[in-house]
Amino acid sequence: MPREFRLPELAESVVEGEIVRWLVAEGEQVQQDQPVVEVMTDKVTVELPSPYAGVLEKQLAAEGDVVPVHEPIALFADAAGAGAQAAGAPAVEAGAEPSVQAQEERSIVEPGGAAEEDDGSSLTLFRPGPEEEEGATFQVRPGGTPRPGAGARAGGGAAVAAPPPKAAPAARGPYGRVLAVPAARKLARELDIDIEQVEGSGPNGRIRVDDVRAHAEGGTGAAAPARQPARYVSPEGYGELEERIPLRGLRRIISNQMLASHLQTVRTLHVDEADVSGLVALRRRLKPVAEARGVKLSYLPFIMKAVVAALQEFPQLNASLDEESGEIVRKHYYNLGMAVATEAGLTVPVVKDVDRRTILEVAAEVQRLAVAARDGKLIQDDVRGGTFSITNIGSLGGLFSFPIINVPEAAILGVHSIKRRPVVLEDDSIVARDMLYLSLSFDHRLVDGAEGAMFTSRIIELLETPEAMMLDL
Repeated sequence: MPREFRLPELAESVVEGEIVRWLVAEGEQVQQDQPVVEVMTDKVTVELPSPYAGVLEKQLAAEGDVVPVHEPIALFADAAGAGAQAAGAPAVEAGAEPSVQAQEERSIVEPGGAAEEDDGSSLTLFRPGPEEEEGATFQVRPGGTPRPGAGARAGGGAAVAAPPPKAAPAARGPYGRVLAVPAARKLARELDIDIEQVEGSGPNGRIRVDDVRAHAEGGTGAAAPARQPARYVSPEGYGELEERIPLRGLRRIISNQMLASHLQTVRTLHVDEADVSGLVALRRRLKPVAEARGVKLSYLPFIMKAVVAALQEFPQLNASLDEESGEIVRKHYYNLGMAVATEAGLTVPVVKDVDRRTILEVAAEVQRLAVAARDGKLIQDDVRGGTFSITNIGSLGGLFSFPIINVPEAAILGVHSIKRRPVVLEDDSIVARDMLYLSLSFDHRLVDGAEGAMFTSRIIELLETPEAMMLDL
């Protein structure tokens, strides 16, 4: 009798995964613990090993399919004398890190391979590598060899489309509450609906907004979505000149995360500028010291230390809103996400415990994570646990931006180009100074406008007096 291989829970809060690539074709003999499929979650991409020794009889999900956890993705047939595990056993332990071969450190380079210019106007380490390098989609695999995105199925095995998910009764979390997305819970309150009576159609029976709407319209269970997705229609005569690319992989995850940020936060923007002439001079003096220790010193570690000091004074910006329990969660640890632009898309690795690290230790970790993101070597622990994020887009141009909050965080700081601009001093003299725009985007449900402004002003104060900042950090 065939045995099912079910998608395991790969990390906390992960409820689904996308089948990126089958590594074994249908009918092919496999060994227990042999990697058989690559799966991408909203955290990382992992290779799942086979829980059985035998033959991969059928692939139940095609490349590009999104599958809820605990759903079967393949069937295995016994091989003679093969020792098998019980059906549905987890393929990997949640959070386990596969071995990765040690790699020689290499410096971050500009697109095209040119070394970073050190003129003070280039603020970011996070740029795509040379075009000839493989894409930087998150990959976690034994040996650490990156693979490009989803391609042809190994061995030419035919894909078997997974059946559409069936509506399931609302499931409950570890504390007995019904599983529901925050927007669905909010809509149920607004419509005076008992969410206990709503049937969920999401992964693990999670209640979605459309389930609440269907219930409000008289349905007793999950129904077809009340709002159909927008459909693009090609202009007459131009269809052959258009290219259609499936929304898959990292781009799909980015799309979902941006939509969640739009639906689950009330974004507000505050913009200010800092005179960082002193910081530019300080970094110039410290660069040789850092290089002698093998560390590339950018401006970002200084900015991170200033952000942490400000967060300690304004803890509401280092918080999240738990809508389900009606509680504000203030975090007394400081893990800063840093937006990294790769050829595959935007990723946000996290520098942990910034408050406990020195400037050089932060710089070394920034360098490690930037290289890992570019080379597709991030592991699950590299991309989770963030409390506040920084997006560093100075080298890409523009005056300032409106950064998208990385939910469930309360705020994100946009850092822009350091440019020399004329500044009028108190004695009315006009001098050229190194100026930096900062854009703070915050969730107005958690942070008041005055608090956001004072938080940004504190960061500016620290950046404008970097020597004093280093005495306290």
